[in-house]
Amino acid sequence: MADLKVDYQLLDATEKSLGTLVSEFQNIKAQEHAYDGALGSGDIAGALGSFSGNWDYHRKKLIGSMQALGKMVSETKEQFQKTDTGLTSSLTQK
Repeated sequence: MADLKVDYQLLDATEKSLGTLVSEFQNIKAQEHAYDGALGSGDIAGALGSFSGNWDYHRKKLIGSMQALGKMVSETKEQFQKTDTGLTSSLTQK
């Protein structure tokens, strides 16, 4: 029977990275109009406005996916820790 080894440091790092990415993606909206004055052309501003509208939709979907993945990582880590604790307890009880 093969042993299952869980890399808790990797799960912690993944959870942290996803949290950071979610925060970054949520704060991108604040920068959306930061360069409007530098665009010059109305055509360029319109094209970028269209892009940012599409980006809003897809950014929200990405944020939702990252949050769902973060929850799965957190729950996976929690369940493995619970299993490890239970197995340790059953092996050390006399």
